[in-house]
Amino acid sequence: MSEPCILLVEDNADDAFLASRIVKKVCNERIVVVRDGEEALDLLAQMEQDGSHTLVRLVLLDLKLPKLSGLDVLKTIRRSPQLRDLPVVVLTSSDNDLDQERCRELGVIDYIFKPMTAERLQLALSEGERSRPAFSG
Repeated sequence: MSEPCILLVEDNADDAFLASRIVKKVCNERIVVVRDGEEALDLLAQMEQDGSHTLVRLVLLDLKLPKLSGLDVLKTIRRSPQLRDLPVVVLTSSDNDLDQERCRELGVIDYIFKPMTAERLQLALSEGERSRPAFSG
């Protein structure tokens, strides 16, 4: 991975397609799509190991994922010294107040209900750009 990207963690093919189209239309950035929580953490761990984790500028994270929930992925990201400041936007169909509270406590920059709109995702992408910390190395 040699250029900045947005990491989309989404198991629903239709939602992944829609989010990818919106990202490409709104900011024309490269998007990497993984289908479950374990795959997301494996990719981020590999990127940490080779030093390319700074190339992920934002994570779009579904909460209801196979193998490992989005909430568990978020917790793992926040525990990592290298990843803890990575901006995360939650994309979900969950209107559970407890999910929303946990996500806010874990520092998500936005919580978007599906089906998402281009305008709503564009706002979150802009917020992600402003909240991105400067990484060294």
